[in-house]
This record gives sequence, structure tokens and C-alpha cells, in this order.
Amino acid sequence: MEDKTVKTRVFPDNEKSDALPSNLTEAQEKSLELVNKNAQLEEERRKSLEHLQTIGELNECLKQEQAVTAEMKKKAAGLEARIKELAGLETKVKQLAELEAKVIHTAELEVKVKELTEALSKISIIAATGKVG
Repeated sequence: MEDKTVKTRVFPDNEKSDALPSNLTEAQEKSLELVNKNAQLEEERRKSLEHLQTIGELNECLKQEQAVTAEMKKKAAGLEARIKELAGLETKVKQLAELEAKVIHTAELEVKVKELTEALSKISIIAATGKVG
């Protein structure tokens, strides 16, 4: 077997050059260029697939968030209905408290009327015994 040695120029670290070694043939240069372009295309394809995957994940998250938002709206509507119901109940409780106060007042009045009736009855009896005697 033969060993082939390829001579290349050495570039200092601070110099950058796009120049290809002069000992490459035009076909080799084009081949190398194609290899580089294919590598770039493959990298872009990989990045595109990653972006598509990210977009898919974000779409799924968006759907989940929309479902959560819809559920929260339903709960909020239910709570608002419950608040209105409780406000109506509160009004009824106030009305019942007013009626209860009136009933208590009426009962107190009945007690006073009964006491006054008994007192009037005693006065009538006293008056009747005073006329007779």
C-alpha cells in the first residue's frame, strides 16, 4: 500500500480564511462544498423538527389552558348564580326577621291587652260592688 501525504497550509489562529488548499481539484472542492451544505441543511432540518415539536407542545398547552379557562368560566357563572340566589335568600331572611319582630310585638300587645282586660274586669267588679253597697 502506498501512503499519500497531503500538504496543507498552516493558518495562524488569529487568521481566518475561506480559501481551500490549492492542491484540491475543482471536483474535490465542489464535493467538499456539497458536504458542508448538506451538513448545514441537516442542521437546519433538525432545528426545524425541534421547532415543530415545540409548536406542537405549545398547541397542546394552549388547548389545555383553553379547557381550564372554559371550566373556570363555567364555575364563575355558577358562583354568580349562587350569589344571586343567596342575595334573594338574604332578602327573604330579612323579611322573616321583620315578620318575627311583628309577631313578637303582637304577642306583647296581646299580653298587655289581656293584662288590661283583667285590670278592667277587676275595676268593673270593684265598681259593681261599690254601687251595690
